[in-house]
Amino acid sequence: MTTLLAAGRAGQPITDFDILDLHGHIGRIGFTLPDLSIAGLVSQMDRVGVKSIVVSHMHCMSPNVVRGNREVLAAMRAFPGRILGYISMWPYPDITEETAWCIAQGFTGIKVHNCNGFPIDHPGYDGSYALANEHRLPILFHTWGGEEEFKQIRNLSARYPDTSLLLAHAGCANEEGYLKIAHDCPNVYLDTAFSRSPRGLFERLVAGAGAAKVVWGSDAYFYSQSSQVGKVLGAQISDEEKRMVLSGNAQRIFERRR
Repeated sequence: MTTLLAAGRAGQPITDFDILDLHGHIGRIGFTLPDLSIAGLVSQMDRVGVKSIVVSHMHCMSPNVVRGNREVLAAMRAFPGRILGYISMWPYPDITEETAWCIAQGFTGIKVHNCNGFPIDHPGYDGSYALANEHRLPILFHTWGGEEEFKQIRNLSARYPDTSLLLAHAGCANEEGYLKIAHDCPNVYLDTAFSRSPRGLFERLVAGAGAAKVVWGSDAYFYSQSSQVGKVLGAQISDEEKRMVLSGNAQRIFERRR
């Protein structure tokens, strides 16, 4: 049993390095949760040993992205360094202006959710993507594993080479497609947030893409951080690789920001 797995099984928070969660949410969602408060989220982070989480508002799936961004900013200010922010996107004519304003307020990156009915390469996003490229900010895409989606991401990867493109829910479908795009595109990373835990999936993502191309995201509130970090701690990979996934890769993405 590895040292990290032993700590997890004992219910101990990870304290010898900073766990960084690159996929979280705040705001009301479509099912009941006992605690939707920001303080409750931070309390969960403390129990697991998560230093920081980058969140978008649940309005990332609605036209109310500006309101959602303001609520994320309030959470960032209430818990500085613990709650970091993704800018939620909608291809409004003024979304580039909103993106610039949020970057000036200290947001960490951009979140794009294509269940809003717009493809992720919609031209309405171009100005925001250009700003992300200029500032070397990560962009988190909700993904479903479709080939058309991968084609769009390949094009964005080439157009905006200074961004880090994070593909949420990697392996949810078309596992080989995720591995190939991560291998082919230097700035594409695989995000591990996934409701199910098919046996061996995590190990296959690390083996196929390389540990340096896999980042940890919990999708809290949707999923529990404890169960999502458990997938990493229980994976049959080395503790060094677990540290890369839970911390080191995200740190390198953060350090690239201008």
